[in-house]
Amino acid sequence: MRVIDRQLRQKVKRASKKMGLPEREVVERAVSSYLGSLEDVAALQKELRMWDILSARTMQKYDF
Repeated sequence: MRVIDRQLRQKVKRASKKMGLPEREVVERAVSSYLGSLEDVAALQKELRMWDILSARTMQKYDF
């Protein structure tokens, strides 16, 4: 498995040995976990934007 950053490659190698998993699986799980986190953050940001819009409309309605 070719990872661009040398330090990252070393971390993958250490994690692979520690967990007894192939390096490829370590990278795949890490990327999958990271992308899942990004999706969660995007969903949270979308929800917060909706709350901001709702709040602004409510404040306008009641002349705040």
